[in-house]
Parts: sequence; C-alpha cells; structure tokens
Amino acid sequence: MATTKKSTKAKTKTTKSKATSSRKSTKTTKVSATSTKASSKQTKQQSNNSQMTMLQKIYALSIAAYIAVIGAAYMLMNSTSYQLSVGYWAKDDLASVNGTQFAPATQGLLDIQVKWIVMALAITSIIIPALYLTKLKSYHADGLKNKVLPLRWLDMAIASMIMVETAAILSGVLDLGTLKLVGGLMLVTMVLGWMAEKRTAQDGKPATAKYYLSMVTGLLPWLLIAMYAISTYIFGELRTAWFVYAIYVVLIVAASFIGKHQLESMKGLGKLKDYNVVEQKYALYSLLTRLAFASILIIGLMTK
Repeated sequence: MATTKKSTKAKTKTTKSKATSSRKSTKTTKVSATSTKASSKQTKQQSNNSQMTMLQKIYALSIAAYIAVIGAAYMLMNSTSYQLSVGYWAKDDLASVNGTQFAPATQGLLDIQVKWIVMALAITSIIIPALYLTKLKSYHADGLKNKVLPLRWLDMAIASMIMVETAAILSGVLDLGTLKLVGGLMLVTMVLGWMAEKRTAQDGKPATAKYYLSMVTGLLPWLLIAMYAISTYIFGELRTAWFVYAIYVVLIVAASFIGKHQLESMKGLGKLKDYNVVEQKYALYSLLTRLAFASILIIGLMTK
C-alpha cells in the first residue's frame, strides 16, 4: 500500500514537472516571439532612419549644387537676351489707302537674359529642400508617413514652368501670353500629379485617370514648341543652336523618367512600396534634371 502511494506521488510530481516544463516552454516561446517582433520593429526603424538620412543628404547636396550653379551662371554666362512681347492688331497705314486695313503687330515689353533665368531656377530650387531640413522637418516626416508631399509638387511645378518656358523662348516663342499658356499647362500637369498621388494614398489603388490626364497636359506645350522649332528650321535664316536641342533631350527624357516613376510608385512596385525610396528618386531626378539644364545653358552661353 505504501509502495502504491509513493508511486502515485512520484507520478504526480512527474506530471507537475511536465506541466511546469510546458509552461516554461510556452513562456519561452512567447518571449521569443516578442523578441522577434521587437527585433523586426527595430530593424524597420533603423531602415527608415537610414532612408531619412539619405534623403537629408540628397537635400543638402541639392542646396550646395544650386549655390554652385548660381555662382557659375553669374560668373561665366554672357548677356544673351530675348525680348518678350505681346501681339495685337494695329492699323496698317500703307495698306489703308482705300479704307482702314489692320495688320498683326507686336509690342516689346522686356528683355530677359538667359543667365538670370538659370539663376532664378537655382534660387527657387533651394527653398523647399532648405525648409525640409529646418522649419518643416515634422511636416516632411508627416508627408512621408501619409505618402503625399504637396510641397514637392509645388517645387516641381515652379521648376518645370521655368525650364519649359525657357525651352519655348529658345525655340522662338516670345509672345508673353503664349509663354504663360505654356507655363500654365505645366502647372496644371503638376497639380494633376499631386491629385493622383493624393487619391492613390487615400484609396489604396492607383488613380490612373488623373495620372494619364497629367501626361496629356504635360505633352501639349511640347507640341507648341515643336511647331516653332520646325518653323524655324524651314523658314528661318538662322539655325537653332546645339544647346537648344540638348535642352529638348534633357527635358523630354527627364519627363519620361519622372512620369514612369510616378506610375510605378502609385502601383507600389518593388522597393517603391517604401515612400522614402519614392521621395529619394523624385529628389534625385529633380536634381539631375536641373543640373543638366543649367550646365547646358552655362556651357552654351559661356562668355568668350
């Protein structure tokens, strides 16, 4: 009888030991899972910090590069200028012998030097990156979190208006109203790009309708520029300078890359699921485009 009791006690102890061991194992598993989650969170945070640091480096590099552009344009470029004008109907005195006859006329408004355009592009391009690194740090962080950065689209709108209007001027588009139409279309293009990005972030699916509409509005100024460029080639006595064609290539290639990047980012393809990577590419494309644009004009219009 005593042996049976001892045996029962031994079994009970063994069962308790197993239960205790099982609890310990469960606790260990829970601790391990918690540790894995914490490690995963830490890795993700480190990755975000690394991406943020890279963005900050790109912004700082952009500011330094644009300051260099301002100095180079001021010191090296010549005073080549273009007269902007407005068109209107005027009385043709020679043809008005037997009655009043009207003819198209133009009135010059201002002469604008290309080097001041290059400097204006560089100065305006400094503002947003400088704000991101100083007063608008929290705004920038919120934008990255929400996957929408309105100020980036504003910056791109101003830069694209300056660059495409300059391409138009170099092609012979000197009417102020027509130039403002070109600039207005670029502004609409960037507003539509921002709306597409915002709607994509809200709905969780690509807002392709607004995206493709922005592509159409972005193409329209180039149809006008092409018409003037072809007319200059056919009817003009002067041939367009090499740097004008180089500007065409830079701006068209840049627009293609940025447009492709936006579509891929809206679809969240590959690494572009991370909005920090999306913004990095936008910042790099913007920097390279503006530097190429400015460099071509500085070299093409260098003081001899």
